[in-house]
Amino acid sequence: MMLLPTLKSKVKKSAFFPVARQCYRWVKPTARRERSALRRFYSQLVNPGDLCFDIGANVGQTTEALLDCGARVIAVEPNPLCIPVLQWQFGANSRATLVQKAVGAESGSAVLNFRGTEATASILTDWGFENHNSHTVELTTLDDLISQFGCPRLCKVDVEGYEVEVFKGLSQPIPVIDFEIHPSVLRWAREVLKRLSTIGQITGANIAAQHHAGWIFPEWLKLEEFCERLETKPPGMEDAIIKMAAPV
Repeated sequence: MMLLPTLKSKVKKSAFFPVARQCYRWVKPTARRERSALRRFYSQLVNPGDLCFDIGANVGQTTEALLDCGARVIAVEPNPLCIPVLQWQFGANSRATLVQKAVGAESGSAVLNFRGTEATASILTDWGFENHNSHTVELTTLDDLISQFGCPRLCKVDVEGYEVEVFKGLSQPIPVIDFEIHPSVLRWAREVLKRLSTIGQITGANIAAQHHAGWIFPEWLKLEEFCERLETKPPGMEDAIIKMAAPV
């Protein structure tokens, strides 16, 4: 029974992992369905040629979907074990740019806690996962990324509890913001929404259903109603999707 997990662990640490992972994802029906669902979901929000930020790219699931939509993607990921996978899959794609950094409230450095390539890596020391590895990583900000690459049409942020700090480093509105919701810590989502409200007008809000299979609410909500509905903890919610007005 322990053979399969041990084999997986060894493959993940080998140079063959990017190729093995890609083959596995093409063969496994559930992986193909999830990729199709992500592509359909993001095609509602971005158009070919749009610039997008994938903050906390992990091994590139969202980056892949956005590229499939024809977008240009800045994939930002600090986990050193994820970088070979991202480079193998997107390094030759002229519409993808990889940035090996974490994002926070200000530039500098921080300690990233992670476990292999699992999507549980966090700068938070009290994050609720057994992240046995640690690595000092460079920190940048959303403002710095915008200065370097331009303002994106869509910015996705999935940084395992560090979302509030990420948005402290943003001082201008972004048309579409996608950030992970942690149902057990809804105050973090409220803090993100409060921060976004100080830098621009939120014109609509919704929640992506689990695995981005659709929308929790049938229509875009105003911020006040969205916050009220959020408190009910709708089942199956995954990410908050926020629309912001362009600066006047």
